[in-house]
Amino acid sequence: MKTHIIKIVSFVFCIAMMQSCEKYLEEVNPNEISADTYFKNLDESETVLTSVYGGMLNTWIVSAREESWRSDMAFPGIRSGNIRATALNIYEHVINEDNQFINLRWNALYQVIWRANQVIEGLNSMTEDLKTETRWTEQMGQARFFRGLAHFYLHSLYNNGEIVIRDEVPGNQEDFSKPLSTSQEVMDFFRADLEYAYQNLPATFPEKTRATAGTAATILGTSYLYSASAGNAADYQAAKTYFEDVINGPYGYALIQDTSLMFTQAGDFNSESILEINYTVNQQSEENQWDEESFVMRNGRYSTPREAGGSSVSEQFTAAAWLIHAYANEPLNMLDSRNTVIDRETGLSRARNVSLRSSAMIAVVNDQDTEYYQQPSAPNLVNFGSTQRKYGFFKKYSNHDIVASENDTGDTNWKSGKNVIMNRLADVYLMYAECVLKGDSNISGAIDLINPIRQRWGLQLLDPNASLVDGTAYTEDSLMDHLMYVERPLELSAEGVSTRIIDLRRWNVATSRFNDLSTQSFYVTDYDYYNDATSNTLSRNNSLVQKGISPDPSGDPQLVQEYTGAAQFYTDGYFPIPTSETLNNNSVSN
Repeated sequence: MKTHIIKIVSFVFCIAMMQSCEKYLEEVNPNEISADTYFKNLDESETVLTSVYGGMLNTWIVSAREESWRSDMAFPGIRSGNIRATALNIYEHVINEDNQFINLRWNALYQVIWRANQVIEGLNSMTEDLKTETRWTEQMGQARFFRGLAHFYLHSLYNNGEIVIRDEVPGNQEDFSKPLSTSQEVMDFFRADLEYAYQNLPATFPEKTRATAGTAATILGTSYLYSASAGNAADYQAAKTYFEDVINGPYGYALIQDTSLMFTQAGDFNSESILEINYTVNQQSEENQWDEESFVMRNGRYSTPREAGGSSVSEQFTAAAWLIHAYANEPLNMLDSRNTVIDRETGLSRARNVSLRSSAMIAVVNDQDTEYYQQPSAPNLVNFGSTQRKYGFFKKYSNHDIVASENDTGDTNWKSGKNVIMNRLADVYLMYAECVLKGDSNISGAIDLINPIRQRWGLQLLDPNASLVDGTAYTEDSLMDHLMYVERPLELSAEGVSTRIIDLRRWNVATSRFNDLSTQSFYVTDYDYYNDATSNTLSRNNSLVQKGISPDPSGDPQLVQEYTGAAQFYTDGYFPIPTSETLNNNSVSN
Protein backbone atom coordinates (compact mmCIF):
# COMPACT_ATOMS: atom_id res chain seq x y z
CA MET A 1 0.00 0.00 0.00
CA LYS A 2 1.23 3.48 -0.76
CA THR A 3 2.31 5.47 2.26
CA HIS A 4 2.27 8.98 0.87
CA ILE A 5 -0.90 9.94 2.73
CA ILE A 6 -0.39 13.68 2.61
CA LYS A 7 -0.40 13.70 -1.17
CA ILE A 8 -3.39 11.40 -1.46
CA VAL A 9 -5.50 13.39 0.98
CA SER A 10 -4.58 16.60 -0.81
CA PHE A 11 -5.63 15.08 -4.12
CA VAL A 12 -9.01 14.14 -2.66
CA PHE A 13 -9.60 17.75 -1.66
CA CYS A 14 -8.40 18.86 -5.07
CA ILE A 15 -10.77 16.60 -6.96
CA ALA A 16 -13.68 17.75 -4.82
CA MET A 17 -12.82 21.37 -5.65
CA MET A 18 -12.50 20.64 -9.36
CA GLN A 19 -15.79 18.70 -9.74
CA SER A 20 -17.47 21.64 -11.46
CA CYS A 21 -15.13 21.11 -14.45
CA GLU A 22 -15.86 18.54 -17.11
CA LYS A 23 -13.72 15.44 -17.29
CA TYR A 24 -10.53 16.06 -19.20
CA LEU A 25 -11.20 13.65 -22.02
CA GLU A 26 -14.60 15.23 -22.57
CA GLU A 27 -13.17 18.71 -22.98
CA VAL A 28 -12.68 20.20 -26.42
CA ASN A 29 -9.47 21.79 -25.16
CA PRO A 30 -7.87 21.74 -21.70
CA ASN A 31 -7.00 25.43 -21.99
CA GLU A 32 -10.62 26.44 -21.68
CA ILE A 33 -11.38 30.08 -20.96
CA SER A 34 -11.43 30.72 -17.21
CA ALA A 35 -11.95 33.69 -14.91
CA ASP A 36 -9.01 34.96 -12.87
CA THR A 37 -8.28 32.98 -9.73
CA TYR A 38 -7.76 34.70 -6.39
CA PHE A 39 -6.84 32.98 -3.15
CA LYS A 40 -7.57 34.24 0.33
CA ASN A 41 -4.85 32.18 1.96
CA LEU A 42 -2.08 29.68 1.30
CA ASP A 43 -4.30 26.71 2.10
CA GLU A 44 -6.51 27.55 -0.88
CA SER A 45 -3.53 27.97 -3.19
CA GLU A 46 -2.05 24.70 -1.88
CA THR A 47 -5.19 22.87 -2.95
CA VAL A 48 -4.95 24.18 -6.51
CA LEU A 49 -1.19 23.50 -6.55
CA THR A 50 -2.05 19.89 -5.77
CA SER A 51 -4.20 19.86 -8.91
CA VAL A 52 -1.03 20.66 -10.87
CA TYR A 53 0.55 17.51 -9.48
CA GLY A 54 -2.70 15.74 -10.33
CA GLY A 55 -2.33 16.85 -13.94
CA MET A 56 0.96 14.96 -14.11
CA LEU A 57 -0.95 11.70 -13.54
CA ASN A 58 -2.18 11.85 -17.13
CA THR A 59 -0.77 8.73 -18.81
CA TRP A 60 -0.33 10.57 -22.10
CA ILE A 61 2.40 12.81 -20.68
CA VAL A 62 4.88 9.95 -20.46
CA SER A 63 3.31 7.85 -23.24
CA ALA A 64 5.75 5.05 -22.44
CA ARG A 65 4.17 2.59 -24.85
CA GLU A 66 3.97 4.93 -27.83
CA GLU A 67 7.42 6.42 -27.29
CA SER A 68 8.96 2.97 -26.99
CA TRP A 69 7.48 2.15 -30.38
CA ARG A 70 8.69 5.46 -31.81
CA SER A 71 12.27 4.96 -30.61
CA ASP A 72 14.40 1.84 -31.05
CA MET A 73 13.20 0.23 -27.82
CA ALA A 74 10.10 -1.79 -28.60
CA PHE A 75 7.98 -3.73 -31.05
CA PRO A 76 4.16 -3.34 -31.19
CA GLY A 77 2.13 -6.50 -30.74
CA ILE A 78 3.30 -9.94 -31.75
CA ARG A 79 5.87 -10.58 -34.45
CA SER A 80 3.47 -12.09 -36.95
CA GLY A 81 0.33 -10.98 -38.71
CA ASN A 82 -0.81 -7.39 -39.05
CA ILE A 83 0.04 -4.62 -36.61
CA ARG A 84 -2.84 -2.37 -35.64
CA ALA A 85 -2.76 0.78 -37.79
CA THR A 86 -2.59 3.22 -34.89
CA ALA A 87 0.47 1.41 -33.53
CA LEU A 88 2.05 0.93 -36.94
CA ASN A 89 1.86 4.64 -37.74
CA ILE A 90 3.77 5.51 -34.59
CA TYR A 91 6.28 2.67 -35.06
CA GLU A 92 6.95 3.76 -38.64
CA HIS A 93 6.93 7.52 -37.92
CA VAL A 94 3.90 8.21 -40.08
CA ILE A 95 2.30 10.74 -37.72
CA ASN A 96 0.24 13.71 -38.87
CA GLU A 97 -1.55 16.51 -37.05
CA ASP A 98 -4.78 14.48 -36.71
CA ASN A 99 -3.12 11.66 -34.78
CA GLN A 100 -5.01 11.11 -31.53
CA PHE A 101 -1.85 10.31 -29.58
CA ILE A 102 -0.13 13.62 -30.26
CA ASN A 103 -3.36 15.57 -29.68
CA LEU A 104 -4.00 13.96 -26.30
CA ARG A 105 -0.40 14.50 -25.26
CA TRP A 106 -0.40 18.16 -26.28
CA ASN A 107 -3.65 18.74 -24.38
CA ALA A 108 -2.35 16.95 -21.28
CA LEU A 109 0.77 19.11 -21.10
CA TYR A 110 -1.11 22.36 -21.65
CA GLN A 111 -3.55 21.37 -18.94
CA VAL A 112 -0.62 21.20 -16.50
CA ILE A 113 0.42 24.65 -17.73
CA TRP A 114 -3.11 26.03 -17.37
CA ARG A 115 -3.34 24.81 -13.77
CA ALA A 116 0.13 26.10 -12.94
CA ASN A 117 -0.85 29.51 -14.30
CA GLN A 118 -3.91 29.49 -12.03
CA VAL A 119 -1.64 28.98 -9.05
CA ILE A 120 0.85 31.62 -10.20
CA GLU A 121 -1.83 34.25 -10.81
CA GLY A 122 -3.56 33.44 -7.55
CA LEU A 123 -0.33 33.70 -5.58
CA ASN A 124 0.53 37.00 -7.26
CA SER A 125 -2.87 38.36 -6.22
CA MET A 126 -2.20 37.76 -2.52
CA THR A 127 -1.34 40.39 0.06
CA GLU A 128 2.24 41.50 0.53
CA ASP A 129 2.30 39.88 3.97
CA LEU A 130 1.48 36.46 2.50
CA LYS A 131 4.12 36.94 -0.21
CA THR A 132 6.83 37.18 2.45
CA GLU A 133 6.06 33.71 3.80
CA THR A 134 8.34 30.80 2.96
CA ARG A 135 5.33 28.72 2.07
CA TRP A 136 4.29 31.28 -0.59
CA THR A 137 7.74 31.09 -2.19
CA GLU A 138 7.71 27.28 -2.14
CA GLN A 139 4.30 27.15 -3.78
CA MET A 140 5.36 29.66 -6.43
CA GLY A 141 8.54 27.64 -7.04
CA GLN A 142 6.57 24.43 -7.57
CA ALA A 143 4.02 26.09 -9.86
CA ARG A 144 6.73 27.68 -11.97
CA PHE A 145 8.66 24.40 -12.04
CA PHE A 146 5.73 22.54 -13.58
CA ARG A 147 4.90 25.34 -15.99
CA GLY A 148 8.53 25.30 -17.11
CA LEU A 149 8.65 21.51 -17.21
CA ALA A 150 5.56 21.22 -19.43
CA HIS A 151 6.90 23.87 -21.82
CA PHE A 152 10.23 22.01 -21.88
CA TYR A 153 8.49 18.77 -22.84
CA LEU A 154 6.44 20.49 -25.54
CA HIS A 155 9.56 22.23 -26.87
CA SER A 156 11.37 18.88 -27.03
CA LEU A 157 8.52 17.08 -28.79
CA TYR A 158 6.67 19.42 -31.16
CA ASN A 159 7.35 21.51 -34.26
CA ASN A 160 11.14 21.94 -33.88
CA GLY A 161 10.52 23.59 -30.53
CA GLU A 162 8.27 26.33 -31.93
CA ILE A 163 5.19 26.10 -29.71
CA VAL A 164 2.72 28.41 -27.98
CA ILE A 165 3.96 29.99 -24.74
CA ARG A 166 1.13 30.10 -22.21
CA ASP A 167 2.10 32.46 -19.39
CA GLU A 168 -1.38 33.40 -18.15
CA VAL A 169 -4.88 32.02 -17.78
CA PRO A 170 -6.81 33.35 -20.80
CA GLY A 171 -9.78 35.52 -19.93
CA ASN A 172 -11.35 35.52 -23.38
CA GLN A 173 -10.92 34.07 -26.85
CA GLU A 174 -8.53 36.84 -27.86
CA ASP A 175 -6.22 35.92 -24.96
CA PHE A 176 -6.37 32.30 -25.99
CA SER A 177 -5.35 32.97 -29.59
CA LYS A 178 -1.58 33.28 -29.37
CA PRO A 179 0.99 32.70 -32.11
CA LEU A 180 3.83 30.25 -32.03
CA SER A 181 7.06 31.43 -30.45
CA THR A 182 10.53 30.70 -31.74
CA SER A 183 12.48 27.81 -30.27
CA GLN A 184 14.85 30.22 -28.54
CA GLU A 185 11.99 32.23 -27.05
CA VAL A 186 10.47 29.04 -25.64
CA MET A 187 13.83 27.96 -24.18
CA ASP A 188 14.32 31.36 -22.56
CA PHE A 189 10.83 31.17 -21.09
CA PHE A 190 10.96 27.69 -19.58
CA ARG A 191 14.52 28.19 -18.32
CA ALA A 192 13.43 31.33 -16.48
CA ASP A 193 10.68 29.31 -14.76
CA LEU A 194 13.04 26.46 -13.94
CA GLU A 195 15.74 28.83 -12.69
CA TYR A 196 13.22 30.47 -10.36
CA ALA A 197 12.34 27.03 -9.02
CA TYR A 198 16.02 26.12 -8.67
CA GLN A 199 16.77 29.29 -6.69
CA ASN A 200 13.68 29.23 -4.48
CA LEU A 201 12.73 25.63 -3.76
CA PRO A 202 14.29 23.76 -0.84
CA ALA A 203 16.70 20.87 -1.28
CA THR A 204 14.11 18.47 0.17
CA PHE A 205 10.48 18.40 1.24
CA PRO A 206 8.98 16.12 3.91
CA GLU A 207 6.71 14.84 1.10
CA LYS A 208 8.89 12.94 -1.34
CA THR A 209 6.36 13.52 -4.09
CA ARG A 210 7.28 17.21 -4.26
CA ALA A 211 9.53 18.89 -6.82
CA THR A 212 12.67 20.37 -5.25
CA ALA A 213 15.62 22.50 -6.29
CA GLY A 214 17.37 19.27 -7.29
CA THR A 215 14.49 18.39 -9.60
CA ALA A 216 14.73 21.81 -11.24
CA ALA A 217 18.51 21.49 -11.59
CA THR A 218 18.06 18.14 -13.36
CA ILE A 219 15.67 19.57 -15.96
CA LEU A 220 17.80 22.68 -16.44
CA GLY A 221 20.90 20.58 -17.01
CA THR A 222 19.00 18.35 -19.43
CA SER A 223 17.78 21.34 -21.42
CA TYR A 224 21.32 22.70 -21.77
CA LEU A 225 22.63 19.28 -22.79
CA TYR A 226 19.93 19.10 -25.47
CA SER A 227 20.90 22.50 -26.89
CA ALA A 228 24.63 21.69 -26.62
CA SER A 229 24.33 18.50 -28.62
CA ALA A 230 22.16 20.36 -31.13
CA GLY A 231 25.08 22.69 -31.91
CA ASN A 232 25.48 25.10 -28.99
CA ALA A 233 28.66 23.52 -27.65
CA ALA A 234 29.14 26.16 -24.97
CA ASP A 235 26.04 24.84 -23.25
CA TYR A 236 27.94 21.70 -22.18
CA GLN A 237 29.51 23.80 -19.42
CA ALA A 238 26.12 25.08 -18.25
CA ALA A 239 24.75 21.53 -18.21
CA LYS A 240 27.78 20.33 -16.22
CA THR A 241 27.20 22.97 -13.56
CA TYR A 242 23.67 21.76 -12.88
CA PHE A 243 24.57 18.06 -13.07
CA GLU A 244 27.46 18.54 -10.64
CA ASP A 245 25.07 20.15 -8.20
CA VAL A 246 22.54 17.32 -8.54
CA ILE A 247 25.21 14.71 -7.85
CA ASN A 248 27.12 16.53 -5.11
CA GLY A 249 24.55 18.94 -3.71
CA PRO A 250 22.41 18.78 -0.56
CA TYR A 251 19.57 16.74 -2.05
CA GLY A 252 20.48 13.32 -0.69
CA TYR A 253 20.52 11.59 -4.07
CA ALA A 254 22.60 8.40 -4.32
CA LEU A 255 22.83 5.48 -6.74
CA ILE A 256 20.92 2.50 -5.37
CA GLN A 257 23.21 -0.44 -4.61
CA ASP A 258 20.47 -2.88 -3.58
CA THR A 259 19.15 -3.72 -7.05
CA SER A 260 15.98 -5.27 -5.60
CA LEU A 261 14.85 -1.67 -5.01
CA MET A 262 15.01 -0.79 -8.70
CA PHE A 263 11.57 -0.53 -10.32
CA THR A 264 9.80 -2.35 -7.49
CA GLN A 265 7.25 -1.13 -4.98
CA ALA A 266 9.80 -1.55 -2.19
CA GLY A 267 11.94 1.02 -3.97
CA ASP A 268 9.32 3.74 -4.40
CA PHE A 269 10.91 7.15 -3.94
CA ASN A 270 14.34 5.69 -3.27
CA SER A 271 17.52 7.78 -3.12
CA GLU A 272 17.99 7.58 -6.89
CA SER A 273 14.57 9.03 -7.69
CA ILE A 274 14.50 12.70 -8.70
CA LEU A 275 11.01 13.07 -10.17
CA GLU A 276 8.51 10.27 -9.64
CA ILE A 277 4.77 10.16 -10.30
CA ASN A 278 2.84 8.50 -7.50
CA TYR A 279 0.03 6.19 -8.61
CA THR A 280 -2.17 4.02 -6.40
CA VAL A 281 -5.14 1.67 -6.80
CA ASN A 282 -6.33 2.53 -3.30
CA GLN A 283 -8.03 5.82 -4.14
CA GLN A 284 -11.04 6.59 -6.35
CA SER A 285 -11.39 2.97 -7.43
CA GLU A 286 -14.71 3.83 -9.08
CA GLU A 287 -12.94 5.82 -11.81
CA ASN A 288 -12.36 3.96 -15.05
CA GLN A 289 -9.00 3.44 -16.71
CA TRP A 290 -9.56 6.20 -19.27
CA ASP A 291 -10.08 8.91 -16.68
CA GLU A 292 -6.81 10.82 -16.74
CA GLU A 293 -7.68 12.40 -13.37
CA SER A 294 -7.58 8.98 -11.71
CA PHE A 295 -4.61 7.63 -9.75
CA VAL A 296 -4.01 4.64 -12.02
CA MET A 297 -2.18 4.08 -15.28
CA ARG A 298 -2.59 1.50 -18.01
CA ASN A 299 0.95 0.43 -18.79
CA GLY A 300 0.87 -2.55 -16.45
CA ARG A 301 -1.52 -4.24 -18.87
CA TYR A 302 0.45 -3.05 -21.88
CA SER A 303 3.83 -4.43 -20.74
CA THR A 304 2.88 -7.76 -19.16
CA PRO A 305 2.53 -11.28 -20.62
CA ARG A 306 -0.93 -12.79 -20.91
CA GLU A 307 -0.11 -15.41 -18.28
CA ALA A 308 0.23 -12.57 -15.76
CA GLY A 309 -2.85 -10.58 -16.80
CA GLY A 310 -1.38 -8.62 -19.69
CA SER A 311 -3.16 -7.76 -22.88
CA SER A 312 -3.23 -9.88 -25.98
CA VAL A 313 -1.94 -8.76 -29.34
CA SER A 314 -1.57 -5.23 -30.60
CA GLU A 315 -1.88 -3.17 -27.42
CA GLN A 316 1.49 -4.14 -25.99
CA PHE A 317 5.00 -2.83 -26.15
CA THR A 318 7.64 -5.53 -25.87
CA ALA A 319 11.39 -5.22 -26.11
CA ALA A 320 13.01 -5.00 -29.54
CA ALA A 321 15.11 -7.96 -30.63
CA TRP A 322 18.39 -6.02 -30.58
CA LEU A 323 17.69 -4.83 -27.02
CA ILE A 324 16.94 -8.33 -25.74
CA HIS A 325 20.14 -9.60 -27.32
CA ALA A 326 22.17 -6.71 -25.90
CA TYR A 327 20.90 -7.33 -22.36
CA ALA A 328 21.69 -11.04 -22.72
CA ASN A 329 25.30 -10.34 -23.65
CA GLU A 330 26.36 -7.78 -21.06
CA PRO A 331 29.74 -8.93 -19.66
CA LEU A 332 29.54 -9.82 -15.96
CA ASN A 333 32.19 -9.05 -13.38
CA MET A 334 32.70 -12.51 -11.92
CA LEU A 335 34.58 -11.06 -8.96
CA ASP A 336 31.21 -9.72 -7.81
CA SER A 337 29.62 -12.43 -5.65
CA ARG A 338 26.13 -11.47 -6.85
CA ASN A 339 26.97 -12.96 -10.23
CA THR A 340 27.36 -16.44 -8.74
CA VAL A 341 24.11 -18.23 -7.93
CA ILE A 342 23.00 -21.66 -6.79
CA ASP A 343 21.32 -23.57 -9.58
CA ARG A 344 17.91 -24.77 -8.37
CA GLU A 345 18.11 -27.97 -10.41
CA THR A 346 21.61 -29.16 -9.57
CA GLY A 347 22.26 -27.39 -6.27
CA LEU A 348 25.64 -26.31 -7.66
CA SER A 349 26.98 -22.80 -8.04
CA ARG A 350 27.13 -21.22 -11.48
CA ALA A 351 27.25 -17.80 -13.14
CA ARG A 352 24.07 -15.82 -13.56
CA ASN A 353 22.48 -16.31 -16.97
CA VAL A 354 21.92 -12.60 -17.54
CA SER A 355 23.10 -9.44 -15.80
CA LEU A 356 21.43 -7.89 -12.80
CA ARG A 357 20.62 -4.93 -15.03
CA SER A 358 18.82 -7.19 -17.48
CA SER A 359 16.92 -8.85 -14.64
CA ALA A 360 15.72 -5.49 -13.33
CA MET A 361 14.67 -4.17 -16.72
CA ILE A 362 13.07 -7.01 -18.71
CA ALA A 363 11.72 -10.54 -18.36
CA VAL A 364 13.30 -12.99 -20.83
CA VAL A 365 13.24 -16.75 -21.18
CA ASN A 366 16.86 -17.35 -20.14
CA ASP A 367 16.64 -15.41 -16.88
CA GLN A 368 16.19 -18.37 -14.56
CA ASP A 369 17.52 -16.51 -11.52
CA THR A 370 14.85 -13.85 -10.93
CA GLU A 371 11.34 -14.26 -9.56
CA TYR A 372 8.56 -13.00 -11.79
CA TYR A 373 4.93 -12.63 -10.75
CA GLN A 374 5.50 -14.94 -7.76
CA GLN A 375 7.02 -17.67 -9.92
CA PRO A 376 10.66 -18.74 -9.42
CA SER A 377 11.56 -17.47 -12.88
CA ALA A 378 9.99 -15.98 -16.00
CA PRO A 379 10.07 -19.22 -18.09
CA ASN A 380 8.17 -20.99 -15.29
CA LEU A 381 5.28 -18.66 -16.08
CA VAL A 382 5.54 -17.35 -19.62
CA ASN A 383 5.36 -19.16 -22.95
CA PHE A 384 7.47 -16.61 -24.80
CA GLY A 385 7.72 -18.30 -28.15
CA SER A 386 5.27 -20.46 -30.01
CA THR A 387 2.10 -18.94 -28.57
CA GLN A 388 2.96 -15.32 -27.73
CA ARG A 389 5.89 -14.62 -30.04
CA LYS A 390 6.94 -11.90 -27.61
CA TYR A 391 10.44 -12.33 -26.25
CA GLY A 392 11.10 -9.58 -23.70
CA PHE A 393 8.64 -7.87 -21.35
CA PHE A 394 9.52 -4.53 -19.77
CA LYS A 395 9.32 -4.55 -15.97
CA LYS A 396 9.36 -0.82 -15.21
CA TYR A 397 5.60 -0.41 -15.53
CA SER A 398 4.39 -3.77 -14.23
CA ASN A 399 3.61 -5.09 -10.75
CA HIS A 400 5.71 -8.24 -11.20
CA ASP A 401 7.18 -7.88 -7.70
CA ILE A 402 3.99 -7.81 -5.61
CA VAL A 403 1.24 -9.89 -7.28
CA ALA A 404 0.74 -13.06 -9.30
CA SER A 405 -1.21 -11.20 -11.98
CA GLU A 406 -2.01 -7.64 -13.03
CA ASN A 407 -5.63 -8.62 -12.41
CA ASP A 408 -4.81 -8.66 -8.70
CA THR A 409 -3.73 -5.03 -8.38
CA GLY A 410 -7.06 -3.28 -8.86
CA ASP A 411 -10.49 -4.27 -10.06
CA THR A 412 -9.13 -4.81 -13.58
CA ASN A 413 -5.79 -5.30 -15.28
CA TRP A 414 -6.31 -1.90 -16.88
CA LYS A 415 -5.55 -0.23 -13.55
CA SER A 416 -2.03 -0.21 -12.18
CA GLY A 417 -0.76 1.65 -9.15
CA LYS A 418 2.89 1.28 -10.16
CA ASN A 419 4.85 4.51 -9.75
CA VAL A 420 6.49 6.01 -12.83
CA ILE A 421 10.00 7.42 -12.60
CA MET A 422 10.46 10.46 -14.82
CA ASN A 423 14.04 11.29 -13.81
CA ARG A 424 16.63 9.46 -11.74
CA LEU A 425 20.26 9.89 -10.78
CA ALA A 426 21.74 7.29 -13.14
CA ASP A 427 20.51 9.36 -16.07
CA VAL A 428 22.22 12.44 -14.60
CA TYR A 429 25.48 10.51 -14.28
CA LEU A 430 25.29 9.48 -17.93
CA MET A 431 24.36 12.95 -19.14
CA TYR A 432 27.20 14.39 -17.09
CA ALA A 433 29.54 11.82 -18.63
CA GLU A 434 28.44 12.99 -22.07
CA CYS A 435 29.20 16.60 -21.15
CA VAL A 436 32.66 15.65 -19.90
CA LEU A 437 33.33 13.61 -23.02
CA LYS A 438 31.95 15.97 -25.67
CA GLY A 439 32.57 19.27 -23.90
CA ASP A 440 36.02 18.55 -22.46
CA SER A 441 37.21 15.56 -24.55
CA ASN A 442 37.93 13.87 -21.22
CA ILE A 443 37.68 10.12 -21.81
CA SER A 444 38.81 8.95 -18.38
CA GLY A 445 36.57 11.50 -16.66
CA ALA A 446 33.55 10.23 -18.59
CA ILE A 447 34.40 6.61 -17.75
CA ASP A 448 34.66 7.54 -14.07
CA LEU A 449 31.00 8.61 -14.25
CA ILE A 450 29.83 5.55 -16.18
CA ASN A 451 31.55 2.93 -14.03
CA PRO A 452 29.61 3.55 -10.78
CA ILE A 453 26.45 2.57 -12.65
CA ARG A 454 28.05 -0.54 -14.12
CA GLN A 455 29.50 -1.48 -10.74
CA ARG A 456 26.14 -1.44 -8.98
CA TRP A 457 24.86 -3.91 -11.59
CA GLY A 458 27.87 -6.21 -11.25
CA LEU A 459 29.04 -5.52 -14.80
CA GLN A 460 32.61 -5.40 -16.02
CA LEU A 461 33.96 -1.90 -15.60
CA LEU A 462 35.18 0.17 -18.51
CA ASP A 463 38.95 0.57 -18.83
CA PRO A 464 40.15 3.70 -20.66
CA ASN A 465 43.00 1.63 -22.09
CA ALA A 466 40.97 -1.36 -23.27
CA SER A 467 37.39 -1.33 -24.52
CA LEU A 468 34.94 -4.16 -23.94
CA VAL A 469 34.61 -4.60 -27.68
CA ASP A 470 38.05 -5.27 -29.13
CA GLY A 471 40.58 -4.57 -26.40
CA THR A 472 41.83 -1.30 -27.91
CA ALA A 473 41.92 1.96 -26.00
CA TYR A 474 38.75 4.03 -26.04
CA THR A 475 38.67 7.10 -28.21
CA GLU A 476 36.21 9.94 -27.84
CA ASP A 477 34.19 8.52 -30.75
CA SER A 478 34.21 4.90 -29.56
CA LEU A 479 33.22 5.86 -26.02
CA MET A 480 30.44 8.05 -27.39
CA ASP A 481 29.22 5.07 -29.40
CA HIS A 482 29.19 3.05 -26.19
CA LEU A 483 27.11 5.75 -24.48
CA MET A 484 24.68 6.00 -27.40
CA TYR A 485 24.16 2.34 -28.20
CA VAL A 486 24.91 0.48 -24.96
CA GLU A 487 24.94 2.46 -21.74
CA ARG A 488 22.04 4.85 -22.19
CA PRO A 489 19.57 2.49 -23.91
CA LEU A 490 20.26 -0.41 -21.55
CA GLU A 491 20.15 1.75 -18.45
CA LEU A 492 17.15 3.87 -19.48
CA SER A 493 15.10 1.56 -21.71
CA ALA A 494 11.47 2.68 -22.07
CA GLU A 495 12.02 5.28 -19.36
CA GLY A 496 11.52 9.00 -18.94
CA VAL A 497 9.62 11.34 -21.23
CA SER A 498 10.64 10.43 -24.79
CA THR A 499 14.25 10.14 -23.60
CA ARG A 500 15.45 7.69 -26.22
CA ILE A 501 13.98 9.24 -29.37
CA ILE A 502 15.16 12.69 -28.24
CA ASP A 503 18.64 11.24 -27.67
CA LEU A 504 18.74 9.76 -31.17
CA ARG A 505 17.51 13.00 -32.68
CA ARG A 506 19.86 15.34 -30.82
CA TRP A 507 22.87 13.13 -31.62
CA ASN A 508 21.82 13.29 -35.28
CA VAL A 509 21.98 9.50 -35.55
CA ALA A 510 18.28 8.56 -35.74
CA THR A 511 18.28 7.95 -39.50
CA SER A 512 21.46 5.89 -39.45
CA ARG A 513 20.27 4.01 -36.36
CA PHE A 514 16.98 2.96 -37.95
CA ASN A 515 18.75 2.08 -41.18
CA ASP A 516 21.22 -0.08 -39.29
CA LEU A 517 18.56 -1.85 -37.24
CA SER A 518 16.47 -2.49 -40.34
CA THR A 519 19.34 -4.61 -41.72
CA GLN A 520 20.07 -6.56 -38.52
CA SER A 521 18.71 -10.10 -38.47
CA PHE A 522 17.55 -12.12 -35.47
CA TYR A 523 16.00 -15.54 -35.03
CA VAL A 524 14.71 -17.60 -32.11
CA THR A 525 15.65 -21.02 -30.79
CA ASP A 526 14.17 -23.36 -28.19
CA TYR A 527 15.30 -22.82 -24.62
CA ASP A 528 15.48 -25.53 -21.94
CA TYR A 529 14.69 -24.34 -18.43
CA TYR A 530 14.17 -25.86 -15.01
CA ASN A 531 10.49 -26.15 -14.19
CA ASP A 532 10.11 -25.95 -10.40
CA ALA A 533 6.58 -27.34 -10.38
CA THR A 534 7.63 -30.62 -12.02
CA SER A 535 11.30 -30.64 -10.95
CA ASN A 536 12.16 -31.38 -14.57
CA THR A 537 13.88 -29.68 -17.45
CA LEU A 538 11.30 -28.48 -19.96
CA SER A 539 11.53 -26.46 -23.14
CA ARG A 540 10.06 -23.17 -24.29
CA ASN A 541 9.93 -23.47 -28.04
CA ASN A 542 11.19 -20.64 -30.25
CA SER A 543 11.77 -18.30 -27.33
CA LEU A 544 15.47 -17.35 -27.10
CA VAL A 545 16.57 -14.46 -29.33
CA GLN A 546 19.77 -15.06 -31.31
CA LYS A 547 21.51 -12.69 -33.68
CA GLY A 548 22.04 -13.55 -37.34
CA ILE A 549 20.44 -15.75 -39.96
CA SER A 550 18.80 -18.92 -38.72
CA PRO A 551 20.61 -22.09 -39.87
CA ASP A 552 17.23 -23.87 -39.79
CA PRO A 553 14.38 -21.43 -40.51
CA SER A 554 11.79 -24.20 -40.34
CA GLY A 555 12.82 -25.12 -36.81
CA ASP A 556 14.34 -21.88 -35.54
CA PRO A 557 12.30 -19.19 -37.28
CA GLN A 558 13.67 -15.89 -38.43
CA LEU A 559 12.11 -12.87 -36.74
CA VAL A 560 10.35 -10.29 -38.83
CA GLN A 561 12.76 -7.51 -39.75
CA GLU A 562 12.36 -4.58 -37.38
CA TYR A 563 12.43 -0.82 -38.08
CA THR A 564 12.13 -1.07 -41.85
CA GLY A 565 9.31 1.47 -41.81
CA ALA A 566 11.19 3.84 -39.49
CA ALA A 567 14.21 3.63 -41.78
CA GLN A 568 11.99 4.71 -44.65
CA PHE A 569 9.77 7.36 -43.07
CA TYR A 570 11.70 8.98 -40.20
CA THR A 571 12.20 12.70 -40.83
CA ASP A 572 13.18 14.96 -37.93
CA GLY A 573 11.67 13.27 -34.87
CA TYR A 574 9.26 16.11 -34.05
CA PHE A 575 5.47 16.05 -33.97
CA PRO A 576 3.49 18.65 -35.96
CA ILE A 577 1.26 21.13 -34.15
CA PRO A 578 -1.88 19.05 -33.52
CA THR A 579 -5.35 19.93 -34.74
CA SER A 580 -6.59 20.42 -31.16
CA GLU A 581 -4.54 23.64 -31.19
CA THR A 582 -5.05 24.82 -34.74
CA LEU A 583 -8.83 24.42 -34.54
CA ASN A 584 -9.07 26.47 -31.34
CA ASN A 585 -6.29 29.01 -31.76
CA ASN A 586 -6.88 31.49 -34.57
CA SER A 587 -3.24 32.61 -34.49
CA VAL A 588 -1.83 29.17 -35.30
CA SER A 589 -2.27 27.18 -38.49
CA ASN A 590 -0.60 24.12 -39.96
